[in-house]
Amino acid sequence: MKIYRLLKNTFLPLITIFLFASCAKKPYLMSDSVMSAENFSAPRGMLTKSMASNEMMDQEAFSPDEGQTSSYQRKLIKEGNISVEVSNLEKGQQILLEWASSFGGYIESSNSSQENISFTVKIPSAKFEEAMEKSTSFGKVKNTGVSVRDVSDQFYDLETRLETRKVLRQKLQSYLKQASSMQDMLKIERELNSVQSEIESMEGRMKRLTNQIDFSTISVFMELPYNTRKDGFSFPDLSDGARRFFANIISFFVWLITALCYLVICGIPLFALLALLYWLLFGKIGIFVKVFKKLKK
Repeated sequence: MKIYRLLKNTFLPLITIFLFASCAKKPYLMSDSVMSAENFSAPRGMLTKSMASNEMMDQEAFSPDEGQTSSYQRKLIKEGNISVEVSNLEKGQQILLEWASSFGGYIESSNSSQENISFTVKIPSAKFEEAMEKSTSFGKVKNTGVSVRDVSDQFYDLETRLETRKVLRQKLQSYLKQASSMQDMLKIERELNSVQSEIESMEGRMKRLTNQIDFSTISVFMELPYNTRKDGFSFPDLSDGARRFFANIISFFVWLITALCYLVICGIPLFALLALLYWLLFGKIGIFVKVFKKLKK
């Protein structure tokens, strides 16, 4: 009897508590399964609501707060210009090629003449300052310039908008698989094509912007000394200067004679007309004088 009472008083309450707890868990399990089923089969109206939500997210400008700014790397576009005087353009060009190659850069474009040559050089931005310092190897530096443009806001805004569009594309692709009618399918495909076009455009802009950030532009202008051409020193053309001098003198006298002719041809009749008017109004006939005397009486 003692053993029975011990079992009754000790194990029976434990068994009761265990059964009560297991029964209490069943409603929560049922609730979780119902919620997961509802999320899997979203109603048709959720498509429009989700698309509108993503449109609002895409319209917001990206502006990191003060806590996030420190974690973002600044995006800078660096540009420089160098003007040098060289004794030989071909030698200067060879030095410039070696200079650009030593920094992992390349010549994007060039334009030359008998007296000078200009280059547009692309240099990795990480080596921009070092490249500008070593530009003195070209020749006699006449002037240099550097400009830096901060495009961090533009870069991160474009990056965020691009990621938002990619998320929207994934959602539209999933909605397209779940579409139950042809009308919904066509509507989703139109929206998907529009989003895909925007993504490609943004990716192109991002690529160009990234290239400008990663590779700085340095414009180099090389010129020969005064009155020097590629084939050597060029003396001033004195005969051409003399011809221009005498031509200007002759042109001046031709202009002066022409002006005198106009003055004589046009001035004499004008002077005669003025003299006649004076004779009629104030001279012997004096019409104005006679009228004035009559009025005075």
